[in-house]
Amino acid sequence: MNKDIEDLIKETINKNSLIKVNDQLYLKQYQIEVLDFYHIEYKKATTVSEILFLIEEVLENDFSVDTDALDEVAQSLQEFNYYHNTNK
Repeated sequence: MNKDIEDLIKETINKNSLIKVNDQLYLKQYQIEVLDFYHIEYKKATTVSEILFLIEEVLENDFSVDTDALDEVAQSLQEFNYYHNTNK
Protein backbone atom coordinates (compact mmCIF):
# COMPACT_ATOMS: atom_id res chain seq x y z
CA MET A 1 0.00 0.00 0.00
CA ASN A 2 2.80 2.44 0.83
CA LYS A 3 4.33 1.79 -2.60
CA ASP A 4 1.02 2.70 -4.27
CA ILE A 5 0.78 5.96 -2.34
CA GLU A 6 4.40 6.79 -3.08
CA ASP A 7 3.86 6.12 -6.81
CA LEU A 8 0.74 8.30 -6.80
CA ILE A 9 2.62 11.14 -5.12
CA LYS A 10 5.48 10.90 -7.64
CA GLU A 11 3.03 10.84 -10.56
CA THR A 12 1.18 13.88 -9.21
CA ILE A 13 4.40 15.81 -8.76
CA ASN A 14 5.54 14.87 -12.28
CA LYS A 15 2.26 15.91 -13.91
CA ASN A 16 2.32 19.28 -12.11
CA SER A 17 5.96 20.10 -12.79
CA LEU A 18 6.49 23.19 -14.89
CA ILE A 19 8.03 22.89 -18.33
CA LYS A 20 9.57 25.91 -20.05
CA VAL A 21 7.89 26.45 -23.42
CA ASN A 22 9.68 29.71 -24.24
CA ASP A 23 11.22 32.67 -22.41
CA GLN A 24 7.84 33.91 -21.16
CA LEU A 25 5.69 30.79 -20.95
CA TYR A 26 5.67 27.78 -18.65
CA LEU A 27 3.10 24.98 -18.70
CA LYS A 28 2.45 22.02 -16.44
CA GLN A 29 3.29 18.57 -17.81
CA TYR A 30 -0.35 17.43 -17.88
CA GLN A 31 -1.35 20.61 -19.75
CA ILE A 32 1.28 19.88 -22.39
CA GLU A 33 0.06 16.29 -22.69
CA VAL A 34 -3.54 17.42 -23.29
CA LEU A 35 -2.50 20.12 -25.77
CA ASP A 36 -0.29 17.64 -27.65
CA PHE A 37 -3.11 15.09 -27.76
CA TYR A 38 -5.39 17.58 -29.50
CA HIS A 39 -2.57 18.89 -31.74
CA ILE A 40 -2.80 22.41 -30.34
CA GLU A 41 0.34 24.30 -31.34
CA TYR A 42 1.12 25.84 -27.97
CA LYS A 43 4.83 26.15 -28.83
CA LYS A 44 4.05 28.96 -31.27
CA ALA A 45 2.18 30.93 -28.60
CA THR A 46 3.93 33.60 -26.58
CA THR A 47 1.18 34.22 -24.01
CA VAL A 48 -1.39 32.29 -22.05
CA SER A 49 -4.11 34.25 -23.85
CA GLU A 50 -2.92 32.90 -27.19
CA ILE A 51 -3.12 29.33 -25.90
CA LEU A 52 -6.63 29.99 -24.57
CA PHE A 53 -7.61 31.26 -28.01
CA LEU A 54 -6.23 28.09 -29.65
CA ILE A 55 -8.13 25.90 -27.18
CA GLU A 56 -11.34 27.85 -27.84
CA GLU A 57 -10.92 27.34 -31.59
CA VAL A 58 -10.66 23.57 -31.12
CA LEU A 59 -13.67 23.48 -28.79
CA GLU A 60 -15.78 25.47 -31.26
CA ASN A 61 -14.74 23.63 -34.43
CA ASP A 62 -14.14 20.01 -33.43
CA PHE A 63 -17.15 18.35 -31.82
CA SER A 64 -15.38 15.01 -31.34
CA VAL A 65 -13.00 16.26 -28.64
CA ASP A 66 -13.25 15.47 -24.94
CA THR A 67 -14.32 18.87 -23.71
CA ASP A 68 -13.67 17.99 -20.07
CA ALA A 69 -9.91 17.69 -20.50
CA LEU A 70 -9.60 20.84 -22.59
CA ASP A 71 -11.94 22.76 -20.29
CA GLU A 72 -9.82 21.80 -17.29
CA VAL A 73 -6.64 23.03 -19.00
CA ALA A 74 -8.38 26.22 -20.15
CA GLN A 75 -9.73 26.90 -16.67
CA SER A 76 -6.34 26.45 -15.00
CA LEU A 77 -4.71 28.70 -17.61
CA GLN A 78 -7.43 31.34 -17.15
CA GLU A 79 -6.87 31.32 -13.38
CA PHE A 80 -3.12 31.63 -13.85
CA ASN A 81 -3.59 34.45 -16.34
CA TYR A 82 -5.95 36.31 -14.01
CA TYR A 83 -3.75 36.07 -10.91
CA HIS A 84 -0.47 36.85 -12.68
CA ASN A 85 -1.40 39.27 -15.44
CA THR A 86 -4.33 41.31 -14.13
CA ASN A 87 -3.68 44.62 -12.46
CA LYS A 88 -5.51 44.69 -9.16
